[in-house]
Amino acid sequence: MEQAETLSLPGSVVEYFQGAIGEPPGGFPEPLRSRVLKGRPLPDGRPCFEGRPGASLEAYDFDSATAMLTEKYGATNIREEDVLSHALYPKVFTDWKDFELVYGDVSALPTNMFLHPMKPGDEVELKADKGRDILVKMVSIGDADENGCRQVILELNGERWFVPITDTTVEAGIVKREKASPDAGSVGAPMPGVIVDVKVKAGDVVSEGDQLVVMSAMKMETAIPAPRAGVVARVLVNIGDKIDGEDLLMAIED
Repeated sequence: MEQAETLSLPGSVVEYFQGAIGEPPGGFPEPLRSRVLKGRPLPDGRPCFEGRPGASLEAYDFDSATAMLTEKYGATNIREEDVLSHALYPKVFTDWKDFELVYGDVSALPTNMFLHPMKPGDEVELKADKGRDILVKMVSIGDADENGCRQVILELNGERWFVPITDTTVEAGIVKREKASPDAGSVGAPMPGVIVDVKVKAGDVVSEGDQLVVMSAMKMETAIPAPRAGVVARVLVNIGDKIDGEDLLMAIED
């Protein structure tokens, strides 16, 4: 109560006291509410909402929103429920669609598995489709290298998969991403985006024009071609990595 004016309260708590979801039965507790709202006005300058918050909203154009989302994500990927989700939580919805673009449909994963990653030795059986089960075993998780990349080894129905993953939890302790140089073999990102596919690995021989990386930027997929023929010396990105313009993606040598 004494520190209500200066506490670092979550935005949702402040919005609650502003009346963004209406007034609770019995009203707001005072003087707590007044102290929380001191120096925290609404964007339009009002101290709080009066009455039902939705009454002051402009009419929502569902047709325009549907057309916009369809153009971005395709007609087959947008349902009425998606338009409503975007209307209520535009950033959350956009983040989810970007995640889906990289990792695809993850609805087959149990919630606990999605929220809590597997540990070495863990096994889980997933129902990928009707009559199609997959036994997944986490074999090992390698140490992070200087770029924060870990080699993860999985077994899917006994078949071993080697998957490079960028561990964002160690990002604070690694060197900032290199920037591409003017060298002909330096492959840089043309714009900020997310890596959705890596077509080659270190040691592969490529020809000029071969696809190296596919990235998603501004809701469009862009294939990055090899600027010259040679051998892939280094690959600095993995699927799911967020990158900035001019970040070095890989290097090609003779």
